[in-house]
Amino acid sequence: MGLQQMIQWLVQQGVDSEDVPDLLASFAIQAYREYEKSRSKEDIDKAVGFARGSIGAGRDGDPSLIGRLNNLGVMLGRRYERTGAMADLEEAIGVARQAVESTPHDHPDRAGRLNNLGNKLESRYERTGAMADLEEAIGVARQAVESTPHDHPDRAACLNNLGNKLGRRYERTGAMADLEEAIGVARQAVESTPHDHPDRAGRLNNLGNMLGRRYERTGAMADLEEAIGVARQAVESTPHDHPDRAGRLNNLGNMLGRRYERTGAMADLEEAIGVARQAVESTPHDHPDRAGYLNNLGNMLGRRYERTGAMADLEEAIGVARQAVESTPHDHPDWAACLNNLGNKLESRYERTGAMADLETTSSCLHDAWLCHTAIPFHRIQAAAQCLKLLAAQTKIDVAISLGQAVIDLLPAVNTKLLDRNDQQYVMSIFAGVAADVCAFLLASNQPTNALEYLEKGRAVIIGQLVDGRSDVSALTEAHPNIARRYEELRDEVNRPSSQLDKDAGGGQVAGRRREAVAELDACIREIRSIAGNERFLLGQTAAEMQQCAVGGTIVIVNITRFRSDAILVSRGAVKALSLPGLLASDAEAWLGKKWTGRGVRRHERAQKNKEYLEYLAWLWDVCVRPVFNEVHRVHDTTDRLSRIWWIGTGLGSSLPFHAAGVHSPGSTENAFSKAVSSYTPSIKALGYAQQRARATDGARGALLIASMPTTPGQVSQPDARKPPDLPGVAEEKKKITDIVNGHVPIEPLDLPSVDQVVDKLTDCYIAHFACHGSTDYADPSNSGLILQKRGEGQEAEQDRLTVHRVSELSLAHARIAYLSACSTAENGAARLSDEVIHVVSGFQVAGFPYVVGCLWPSIDRVCVEVASGFYRSLLQRRGAGLDGGEVAWAVREAVMAVREAEMDQPLVWAQFVHFGA
Repeated sequence: MGLQQMIQWLVQQGVDSEDVPDLLASFAIQAYREYEKSRSKEDIDKAVGFARGSIGAGRDGDPSLIGRLNNLGVMLGRRYERTGAMADLEEAIGVARQAVESTPHDHPDRAGRLNNLGNKLESRYERTGAMADLEEAIGVARQAVESTPHDHPDRAACLNNLGNKLGRRYERTGAMADLEEAIGVARQAVESTPHDHPDRAGRLNNLGNMLGRRYERTGAMADLEEAIGVARQAVESTPHDHPDRAGRLNNLGNMLGRRYERTGAMADLEEAIGVARQAVESTPHDHPDRAGYLNNLGNMLGRRYERTGAMADLEEAIGVARQAVESTPHDHPDWAACLNNLGNKLESRYERTGAMADLETTSSCLHDAWLCHTAIPFHRIQAAAQCLKLLAAQTKIDVAISLGQAVIDLLPAVNTKLLDRNDQQYVMSIFAGVAADVCAFLLASNQPTNALEYLEKGRAVIIGQLVDGRSDVSALTEAHPNIARRYEELRDEVNRPSSQLDKDAGGGQVAGRRREAVAELDACIREIRSIAGNERFLLGQTAAEMQQCAVGGTIVIVNITRFRSDAILVSRGAVKALSLPGLLASDAEAWLGKKWTGRGVRRHERAQKNKEYLEYLAWLWDVCVRPVFNEVHRVHDTTDRLSRIWWIGTGLGSSLPFHAAGVHSPGSTENAFSKAVSSYTPSIKALGYAQQRARATDGARGALLIASMPTTPGQVSQPDARKPPDLPGVAEEKKKITDIVNGHVPIEPLDLPSVDQVVDKLTDCYIAHFACHGSTDYADPSNSGLILQKRGEGQEAEQDRLTVHRVSELSLAHARIAYLSACSTAENGAARLSDEVIHVVSGFQVAGFPYVVGCLWPSIDRVCVEVASGFYRSLLQRRGAGLDGGEVAWAVREAVMAVREAEMDQPLVWAQFVHFGA
């Protein structure tokens, strides 16, 4: 029945024409309530029809019209949820926007209408992936919360919705601040909802989801246990015939599945499968949420197959995963996740049966997931990274090159300046191994220059951004001073340390202004690139620019993948590739899996460990370093002098001791020490920055800061933890260095200093020498650091850590050499972040030290004294107090060689000392 027919019929039934709009509105609400119980498409169609009629029958200027528009928006939104029809969602957003714009700012219903508009915008974001919709949704949700009194019963709903939207933005960007705020507001929503309120179950469910996400990020079991608890409460307080029960069962199943992954408890997995089945079985076949529930059930069955090997589970998992893919629209963001999961299960069957058809279908699924541009970028990247490995197995080199380059090209869009360091590490962990794989494919296709450029573009990205934040713009300033000044002001604002931001303003204001500043900075950079001669401003180096960094030597990149291993040799004259067929990833993994250290090893084990390490160094010489030196000497046509080499290892190669590789026995010259002066650098861009800093400080003078910690307090936060051992050699090390340097360089001693004291002195120091314990955080490498101490007035001393994060926020104008006589300062132990090369040494490089000396593992106290004193003695013998890069690297080599000569059969005593930088 059309609108006019409906109105005519009602009038014939005796209804006053002025009452028709209200009556139709009441019919709409009644039909909507029926739909909320039945989830029948027929009921929601009726509700939408009556709601449209109530608006069409109304008169201009009718004050009730705004409320009816709002209700129509709600009903259209519900029908979209039921059917997935985008036309309904677009119309819902339009009428919800009309309702908001027509409602006075001081009207009590404005918050509710903002809330509804925000929900519709969030739905469109979920469907299309358009960030503008999500940002607007968060903005209107905030307005809804801010315009609702604290004691108003609707405030909980507004908080709940804001929490959901912040959670969505966290999923997209990885920004932990969004997730923390989402949990906070979700908790407020639950706490302000009465226990008998029908919406409490939904709010518990949302809080559980947020806690589950935080568990995935941090691994904190307390979050997972609480998530399971609140998810269970949500299910138990939802009636069996409630239409939202399936979604809540699904979420509980996901949480139980995560706990199974952590603990291996089969009871959790069995329960997870049971509730996932219930979720699927209680959802209509044409419901858009069914695909997600099928997807999750397939994941649970896949886990049980991994545990038991039962092919029935794997076959069922493939079947339900296929149903999930087939029932998800190709333009839906979740299509990528469904394809990814189906691909993983087909890969498991391929591994079990060897059926090539499964391998082909798997790589096709993963490639299609990458092509789903509406999906969350992280899901696309994960699919593509796995697809690259499968394409390697099929030797589909051209397809792999195209895919891999596209993945790396996406990197700047997701690793934004808005993210803090922890978030950037999370983002970069998603890209782990992609750059190395792309490099291998390009080398297989005989494209060494492209291989080099893409490898640099996809590695050490965080350090690269920090280096860009300290870029020298003197040439731009000279030619275009106004835009150069604007760039520097915006750059400094965006790169201000987070500790300062927290002090200056409230979190919301800071975040808002930071977003504005990032947008302004990006626009400024685009404008600079439009100026002739500045087209590549802050873009990745070209191969020719990288070659300029190989002044006086050769940069050697060792790229290890499961597909192939190669070295790329970069000199001023050429970029050459060298295949390393003997350097197998499995062998490198086996060697790196052993714990190497010269300290704390029992006497009877020490000889065996050193013997094994000598075998390791000989293996590395045979499969990698000797072929590299042969090529270097062939290119330069010389073998009668030491080469200068800068080593860069990718992935597994980032922790290999290239500088010490070889045969170490009296008279042998078959080792790296006898062939070269070796240095390391995180990337060629970082090397270029170190060289720039070296030129800037050439001829400068300043003090030698010696920060010494002969004793170290325990951690107050961990009273049961073992106190770090004393370092009796520290006092001797300090005395020897002072005796050697005295009269050449002023000395600034700091005994048992705090972080703040050290940072204050670093501002003007020339050489910084630390003799203390180091600490490596494998989960968060930016939290690794040097252990100092602090004490409040009248309090005992406690540990104070000078972290990588804190150091790399500094910008030191006079810094020249940092000598880190501390444990593991050059250790690169975070496997999924190995290509970011985030450790204490690289932190000091970013701060402005062009030459840094560090250790790969904990050192023996007496050896630290010998190497440190030998280093300064050699340095001053070579050129008084004038220090250049070659002489710093030479001094490290000579100091280590002296200890090596006396203890050649104990490489764990001397092989850990390394030089980074120019």
